[in-house]
Amino acid sequence: MRRLQAGTLRAAVHGLICAAALCVGLAQAAPPLTPSVCSRELSVGWDSWPPYHYLSARQQLDGYSVAVLNEAARRTGCRLNYQQMPWPRTLLSLKNGLVDLAMEALKTPERESFARFVWAYSPTTVRLWGLRSHVAQWPTHRLEDLGKHGKLILGVTRGDSYGTNIDAWLKQPPPTVSVDIGPTLDINVQKLRAKRLDLLLANSATMRAALQAQATEPEVVPLAPVWNTGGAYFIFSKSSVPRPVVEAFQQALTGMRRDGSIQALYQQHFEAPYPEE
Repeated sequence: MRRLQAGTLRAAVHGLICAAALCVGLAQAAPPLTPSVCSRELSVGWDSWPPYHYLSARQQLDGYSVAVLNEAARRTGCRLNYQQMPWPRTLLSLKNGLVDLAMEALKTPERESFARFVWAYSPTTVRLWGLRSHVAQWPTHRLEDLGKHGKLILGVTRGDSYGTNIDAWLKQPPPTVSVDIGPTLDINVQKLRAKRLDLLLANSATMRAALQAQATEPEVVPLAPVWNTGGAYFIFSKSSVPRPVVEAFQQALTGMRRDGSIQALYQQHFEAPYPEE
């Protein structure tokens, strides 16, 4: 799922090493727990997508996904080099082996052809959003209901996945539903408020962050349906990252789940308990 533009950094954020004090959630530097499995630093493609990865008010990389990845990298002894780029370019660079990994990715057959997926660390839900003054026009309890309301413009964000079922539906929507693909989530929110979209599909957490970052009027609210997409993953390029490195990160994340680190980081960033399965 993606994206909300919240920062203006264009250059890569180089040398962000997981053992450093800059790492989110760590008060001081800490040594790797095991000898490094990495022969070089790993490049991480990212764009601004609060609350998962974004620039803080201090212009430092922050967010839940960043904190989890930094700690996993520390445990594997790997160094990370964060490079800012649009989400579609991150996926293309992963496919071509120009970027090693990305955060907060949903699993799709296309992505599985070029990336290895490491544990769904981030529970993810998708919702429909509309203007409070207009949502009564769109009584919706299932995705199929959208085809019963007459002509409707539905906004989605370029490069995003909304889960297997919704992605398949979007490829062949009902004749009355026009799917409008916007470049970023914040632009889609602006289009929704300008009544250029009737409804908008978006990740629940990122949409709340987007709404907090923009004007409060006209008010945007979620519709009734909530779709659980099964969680987001870290994904590693099959072209550039050896399988043992991927397996080491999987082991690190499993350890973090067992010792409560994942749950603590989730609580820290979302101020809510981790949604256990």
